[in-house]
Amino acid sequence: MAADYGKPEKRPVGKMVVYGMFSTIFYALLLSHQGLITAYFTRGALYAALPIAAAFACSFVHGGFTNYFWSVLGIEAKKKSIRTRPEVERTYDRERPQPQPRVRARL
Repeated sequence: MAADYGKPEKRPVGKMVVYGMFSTIFYALLLSHQGLITAYFTRGALYAALPIAAAFACSFVHGGFTNYFWSVLGIEAKKKSIRTRPEVERTYDRERPQPQPRVRARL
């Protein structure tokens, strides 16, 4: 008897290719125009936000590509089920032991 595995999952190959192209273009522009980028990033004032914006953009595009790359390969994060603990009534009426004073004499 053949096992019924259901429909195969669709792989996001198209999204991976698009994000891969954007990532490649982003890095190519970044490396080919280093002088211009350095000139703008080092001006100060409001231009100081440009390196931060560039880092966020690079992270977003590269992270999207990496996510779809692993999905296309079939590697997914393990999904944990959420378990709830039964509520336990706690009593805090016990006495806590007090530390005993010690005398340390050296002869």
